[in-house]
Amino acid sequence: MRKLKSISLLLSIICSSFLLTGCFDFIEDINMNSNGSGHIKATLNFSKSSTKVASLMKLKSINGITIPTKEKIKSEAETMSRILKNTEGISQVQYSLDFNNYIATVSCSFETINALNNFSKAIGTYFKSALGNNNSYAFNTKTGVFTRSYTYSPSLNKEYVKISETDKKYFDDAYYTQIIRFDKKIKSQQHISAKISSTSKAVLLKLKATDLISGKASLANTITLNN
Repeated sequence: MRKLKSISLLLSIICSSFLLTGCFDFIEDINMNSNGSGHIKATLNFSKSSTKVASLMKLKSINGITIPTKEKIKSEAETMSRILKNTEGISQVQYSLDFNNYIATVSCSFETINALNNFSKAIGTYFKSALGNNNSYAFNTKTGVFTRSYTYSPSLNKEYVKISETDKKYFDDAYYTQIIRFDKKIKSQQHISAKISSTSKAVLLKLKATDLISGKASLANTITLNN
């Protein structure tokens, strides 16, 4: 179960054992400026399973996996925050931990698209996740072409198949959502499952976690803006 935390940047904050509590949502919200700077907010939401998570928090361990205390979770979040604050091109780092609804968020501003990649790599390295190296962004400010590259890691599915069929059912209602907003209108985007907003200034991508784990879905996309 521990290697499954690489599905998202924040799963490790809450602890992979919480994946057994029920459905969850991971949301990435990116605001891109024409000059390549922007802001990112990542949210891990267990509110639909808050009752089960609250019950787990009262235990010391489950299935041999240690359940983190609130103090441990806060400590991990503080460490992550310090790492981001020391990451080149990253500023205005903030995080929040809602222990009533079990929602964790982290956000920051980035000076360039390279700084956005530094954000992913910094957290990926700290949590020993492959996501930081398997995912990267590029933005040509002259042509208005925004690209997300993604390489699927087979290790995700190898770990997933080891868990019981009962535990796998808890992933059925788990989703990854990304919203990328621009200050110019979008001409086109290439992801088969993504949609352009009615304002033509945002792209919404929502995928089942199981499709990402199995490799059926990819995060790669190319978005072209109007000049």
